[in-house]
Amino acid sequence: MCKGADSVIEERLSLESKTSEMFKKTKIIVDGYANEGLRTLYLAERKIAQNEYDDWNQKVQQAKLEINDREEKVAKEDEKIEHDLELVGSTAIEDRLQDEVKDTVEFMRRANIKVWVLTGDKVETAINIGISAGLLD
Repeated sequence: MCKGADSVIEERLSLESKTSEMFKKTKIIVDGYANEGLRTLYLAERKIAQNEYDDWNQKVQQAKLEINDREEKVAKEDEKIEHDLELVGSTAIEDRLQDEVKDTVEFMRRANIKVWVLTGDKVETAINIGISAGLLD
């Protein structure tokens, strides 16, 4: 089983899962949640044979021992097993801002400090966070 951003998991779904009625309905619901400013994730799974797992696990454990580029090497091994997934559901949570974020952002803007936000969220979620943080009106 794995979880992740809908755009990432969607790329890793099987063709059958991507064309399923469940996927279509889930996508509509998740897009609605994102429009409300909620942080969304897809949940997916794939059954694998023990020998496939053993082979992958050995390689990923070796990648975790690497000194140089460890994160990239582990991610590369993870990608080898995260394919042909079947969508099993989604989540949506309110990811509230920390206290005084809006006040701090407004203070910085009044001081003519440029404020940039980099996010991997869906555009709808990013817009709602921007409004909540006082970056957008």
